[in-house]
Amino acid sequence: MGSVLVTGGLGYVGRHIVRRLGQMHVHTVSYNRDYSEVSGPKLASVQGELFDIPRLVRVLQEHKIDRIIHTAAMSHPDLSVDLPITTVAANIDGTVHLLEACRLAGVKQVVNFSSEAVYGHVDGEVTEATPTSPTTPYGVTKVATELFGIVYNELYGMNVISLRVTEVYGPGNRMPQILRDMLKSALRHGSFQLSSGGDHYFHFIHVEDVARAAILAADAPHPRGHVFNVSGGTHVTMQEAAQMVRKLVPQARIEIGPGPWHLDRQGPWSTTAAESELGYRPEIPLERGLADYAAWLREHED
Repeated sequence: MGSVLVTGGLGYVGRHIVRRLGQMHVHTVSYNRDYSEVSGPKLASVQGELFDIPRLVRVLQEHKIDRIIHTAAMSHPDLSVDLPITTVAANIDGTVHLLEACRLAGVKQVVNFSSEAVYGHVDGEVTEATPTSPTTPYGVTKVATELFGIVYNELYGMNVISLRVTEVYGPGNRMPQILRDMLKSALRHGSFQLSSGGDHYFHFIHVEDVARAAILAADAPHPRGHVFNVSGGTHVTMQEAAQMVRKLVPQARIEIGPGPWHLDRQGPWSTTAAESELGYRPEIPLERGLADYAAWLREHED
């Protein structure tokens, strides 16, 4: 693998990708709007905006970047409901500026982070052929980035691969997420309550599996298709996840009412395409991932 630029390398998923690339001894540039002095023999931290095309082009050329993993975004469906314009600017405008910088610099390989939110409500199995019908501004922006990726592939000979990632959990998350909130509340306060949502199905994926999928996609030369489902292989209700947390924190009182939750309702996910074309299979089962995450939270604030 050649040199890789990770947008949002200081973010939740980005940090895991950058660390994994470092373990692989890959020359990596972490590109962020915030300043960072984190660096190493194979790691450079660069401050910049996605909207600054001249700077992006210079960075791509100076570091001889030949592939990009694009994680930088407004990354929460609920937040997008309150901040739709901000979400559109960050996700759609930011991605298009990045793709244009790649075109100008001659970088062909881009991994674009999409989301389960592109599908909206789906009663049956979710495959890449399932129609997209987003229910939030965030979901709409992710559909748009996928479409721009396809257009850049067809018009400019690029290889933009979009990963539709499900609910991510694991160490380092600072944003609301049900497993994080449940585990933190159980560990810190000895209790967790929700009035409803116990029957809602989730498709959790550990952040390390996400990072591995992104790197596999960055190294995939000519996959059949440019959109791939990436999930952790689980299809559990919130009540079933809560029962796993109860086993990890038996002294905590966890109470969750029945019924649906406010997020999109979806059936089981198929990751057959990612398995065959990218070589991705989840490696961290939910029980083990939760146990490791609980141990991590006992030592860290987030």
